[in-house]
Amino acid sequence: MFLSKGRDLPLNQRQRVFPNGTLVIDGVQPRVDDGRYSCEVTASQGMPATRSFRIVVRTGPKVASFSFKDNLHEGMLTAVTCIVDSGDGPLTTRWLKDGQILMEEELDATVMYAQEGRVSTLTIKELAYKHNGNYTCATTNDVATGSFSAILTVKVPPRWVLEPSDIIAVSGRPAKISCQADGVPHPHIRWKKATGHPPDQFKTIVSSSHVHILVNGSLNFPNIEPSDEGYYLCEANNGVGMGLSTVVKLTVHSVVDNENLCHDPPGNTHFKLWEYNGRVLQYPSRNTLWRMKQRWDAPPGNTHSKLR
Repeated sequence: MFLSKGRDLPLNQRQRVFPNGTLVIDGVQPRVDDGRYSCEVTASQGMPATRSFRIVVRTGPKVASFSFKDNLHEGMLTAVTCIVDSGDGPLTTRWLKDGQILMEEELDATVMYAQEGRVSTLTIKELAYKHNGNYTCATTNDVATGSFSAILTVKVPPRWVLEPSDIIAVSGRPAKISCQADGVPHPHIRWKKATGHPPDQFKTIVSSSHVHILVNGSLNFPNIEPSDEGYYLCEANNGVGMGLSTVVKLTVHSVVDNENLCHDPPGNTHFKLWEYNGRVLQYPSRNTLWRMKQRWDAPPGNTHSKLR
């Protein structure tokens, strides 16, 4: 039989004594079940044998909940305190960011510990984009680990990842104007096209089969046309700061490629048709690209025929 504090077990429904000499205690509790116990066995000759033992109930640490303040912006200071409100010591407490050990120097952060690791305060003096993430306070003793996590969100105005620039496209071919921005929250990209010249009035572009805005913010033309030429405005806004905007120029060139032989039309005073190796080239034209699949050899004695 088993005894505790001079009384035969079981003393409650959580304690069970089996015929094979096994004691089971369900849901052990500190300061209730810990203490000295004894097991007494009586031999067939009537001589009792007793062995005493001690049960020590250790509890794992529990971390109280915490959270970062709302509406934090770049340059602000923030601090959060982690408190281990229960659990047996000694304790080892540490901070993690996104599942990795927090490196104070890399994040320009400081951690102060007190009360033998039961209290620790994380301080970031100047918040920046890099501080966004999931922060965890984890504490460990010899029996278990306790932790609590909180998300830190630092609002950051838009910044260019890929700023738009002027491009030249060829009529009838695909074209894309890149425009990518980052920030917290993620910026919304909006495209507009100038309605006049100079480009001081713009009209918002709505995605269609002819032109559409990609997920990354770029403006895509599957089959560009001369009418697409003009000035375009890309705006990136996320409600933080003034936002970003850039005006770029899209130039569309046409390609002259005629396999048929021809000659100068009568009375032609605006353009010239040349025939070289079975290819007809028209010049001049403000938006003309020359495309020749065959090498051009100038006729003997020709000192004026050039491609410009």
